[in-house]
Amino acid sequence: MRFAEELLLLLHSDDSGYFIPIPEWKMSCALAGSILMDLALDNRIDTDLETLILVDATPTGDELLDPALDEIAREEKTQSPQFWVERIARHANDINESVINRLVNKGIFEADAGGVWTLSGKVSRSGRYPMVHGRTGEEIKGRIIRVLFDDEIPDPRDMCIIGLVHNCGGFRAMLEPEEYELAEERIELFSGMDLIGRTIGNAVRSSYRPPASMRPVTHPTLPEVGLRDILFSKPFWEKNIPKFVAEKVREVGPVFKLKTPGREMVVLAGAKLNHWAGRNGRNYLRTRDYLENFQSEWGTERSIASMSGPEHFRMRKAMRPGVSHKVVEDRMEELFAMGRRAIAQWSIGKVVPGEMACQRFVSDQVAQLCASIEATEILDDLLKFEYRALQVHVMGLLPKFTLKTPRMNRYRKRVLELYAKIHASHTPAQREGKRRDLVDDLIELHQSDPQFLPETNLGFAFIAPIIAGHYTASAMAFAIYELLKNPHYREQIVAEADALFENGDPVGTDFNMSAIDITHRFAMEVLRLHPVIPLHLRTAMNSFEVEGKQVPAYSTVWVVFAATHFMEEHFPDPEKFDIDRYTEPRNEHKHTGANAYAPFGVDTHICAGSRWTELQLVANLLLIARHLELEMVPKDYQLKLNPLPKTSPDKNFKFRVTGHRHPIKGVSEPGNSTTA
Repeated sequence: MRFAEELLLLLHSDDSGYFIPIPEWKMSCALAGSILMDLALDNRIDTDLETLILVDATPTGDELLDPALDEIAREEKTQSPQFWVERIARHANDINESVINRLVNKGIFEADAGGVWTLSGKVSRSGRYPMVHGRTGEEIKGRIIRVLFDDEIPDPRDMCIIGLVHNCGGFRAMLEPEEYELAEERIELFSGMDLIGRTIGNAVRSSYRPPASMRPVTHPTLPEVGLRDILFSKPFWEKNIPKFVAEKVREVGPVFKLKTPGREMVVLAGAKLNHWAGRNGRNYLRTRDYLENFQSEWGTERSIASMSGPEHFRMRKAMRPGVSHKVVEDRMEELFAMGRRAIAQWSIGKVVPGEMACQRFVSDQVAQLCASIEATEILDDLLKFEYRALQVHVMGLLPKFTLKTPRMNRYRKRVLELYAKIHASHTPAQREGKRRDLVDDLIELHQSDPQFLPETNLGFAFIAPIIAGHYTASAMAFAIYELLKNPHYREQIVAEADALFENGDPVGTDFNMSAIDITHRFAMEVLRLHPVIPLHLRTAMNSFEVEGKQVPAYSTVWVVFAATHFMEEHFPDPEKFDIDRYTEPRNEHKHTGANAYAPFGVDTHICAGSRWTELQLVANLLLIARHLELEMVPKDYQLKLNPLPKTSPDKNFKFRVTGHRHPIKGVSEPGNSTTA
C-alpha cells in the first residue's frame, strides 16, 4: 500500500466512521508528505533538510503519485521539501478522495451511503488486509500500537508513518493523554530516525496557514435573491423549490443568499456543492437546531435526525439492519398481502384521492415491516400531527398555540398510545420465532446502553420510520401519476408485472435487475423529477469558504441537493419524463461522480433506507400494474404541487379504478360479498 492509504487507515475512527479530527491544513500537508515519501521510496526524488531533487521523471504508473511527480518535473528551480509539501497540499481533497476509493476497491473499507466508512468485516476479524504489495498485510493500527507500547523496533516504513502522523498532531488526537505521555518519548525518537521521513515531517509540522478569519482576504459578497426575484419566477409559482433554485443558480451561481420578509437563508446547490456537503458538511453544518422543538412535541429530546458525529454513526449502524432492503425482500409476501388489502378499498368506479390513498397504502406496510404492528387506525392522526408540528417548528408557518388545540392534543395522546402498543408487542415471548425487526434492534440497544438510547427517546425512535414512510407514500403518488400520464411506460411495466406474477407471487430474490429493469428505471425517474425532500435545512456551526464565497457561522443554510435534477448540463431536457436516462451510454445518474442524482440527500444524514424505498416503490408499482386498470380524474388533470411540509401532489390529484386485470384473491371489496 501507499503511505497515504496507511495514513488514512491509521487515522480512521471506528467510533465515528470518519477520521480523527486534525486541523484541515495539517491533514492536507500530511497527505502531501505521504505522496513525497512514496516518490522518494520509488527513487523518483531525493531530499535533504534544505532541498528536494528530481532523480527520475519517469511516471510510476500510479495515478496517486504521478500528478505530483509531473508537477515537480515541470518546476525549473530547485525547491525545499516544505515548498513541495505546501504545493501538493493544495490537491489534498483529490488525494483524499482517490485514497478512499482505493481502500474501498481493495475491500478494506466498506462505504456507507451517508459518507462514512468502516473496516470490512474480514479485516476487522482477521486484523489483516486482503492485499498489500510487499507487506505482511497486518492492520496498521496493531503494528503501530505495538511499536509505541511494546518496545518493538519498527521497520523504516513504519518510522516514516510515525513521523508523518506525529508532525501533523495525529497521535495527540488518537491517544488518551495518559497514553500519549507514555509513548511520547518513543514517538519523538522514531520520528527523527529516518532522514526522508524527518525532512518531510518537519516540512509538514512547520507549514502554516492561518484560519480564514485571520487572513487578509476579501471574499466577494454573496449574491442576493430577493422577493422581487422570487415573485417573477415561474418555478416559484409552480411551487417547485429545486427547479426554482436551479434557475437561480444559472443566474447568480451555486452559492447565494435568499431573502424573504423576516427570513434569510444561504443556499448551496449544484453537483460540486452536493459533493462538498457529503465530504465536508459534518465539519460545518448541523441539524440539531431546527429539530429540537419539533422533537420535543413527540416527547423526545434527540433522534437520529438531530444527532451528529459518533452518536449519529452509532445510531445509524444500529438501525441499518432494520431498514435494509433485505427486510422488504424477506417479507415480500406480507408486503403484497398488505398492498392487496389497501387496493381492495379502491372500489371499481370510485374516485380515489391519490395522495391520501398512497399514505395509507405505504405507511401501513412500513409500520408492519419496521414495527410488526397494524397501525391503520392511527396513521391519519399521526400524519396530521406530524404535518402540524413541521409547520410550527421547522417551517415557522403557524404559531405554537395551533399545536395545543383539543384536536392536536387528542392526536398527541394517540401517538403516546402507539409508543406503548409497539413496546408491549415486543416482549421476548411475543417475538419468538418471528423475523427480527427494527424495534427489536432498538430495544436491544436501549437495554445494552440506556444512557445512549434512554426510554424517553425510545418511543420516537420506534415511529420515526413510519413518519419517513409518509415521504415514500408521496413518491408512490407521483409514481401513479406518471404511470397514468405515460401509457407507453405503463404497458411495459404491466408486461414486467405479468412475467413476475405468472406463477404466483414473486419472492424477494425474483426482483433482479433484468426482471424489473423498466419498473426500476421508472421509479428512478419518478424520484428525480419529483424529489419529495429536495433540500437539507442546516445551521452553519463554523464559518466556511465554498466556491470562493464566505458563509458566516450561525447562518441558516439550505443544501438544495435536488436542484441538479433540473439542470440541463446533468439531465438534458430535465422536465421530460425519460427512463432511458439510466441506460448505456447515457447513464446520466452517474455524471459528476453521481453527485447530480441525489433523491435521498447528500451528507451523513442521507436516507439510510434508500434501497428499501426503491424496492418498496418498485414492488408496489408492479402489484398495481398486475391487478388494476386506472384512469386520471379528470382525464386532463395536470399535476400541481403541494410544497410543504414536503413535496407531494396536491389534493386535486385523483384517479379511478376502471377494472381489474387479475382478481384480488382473498380480499373482498367493501360492499361486495364476493371477491372481485
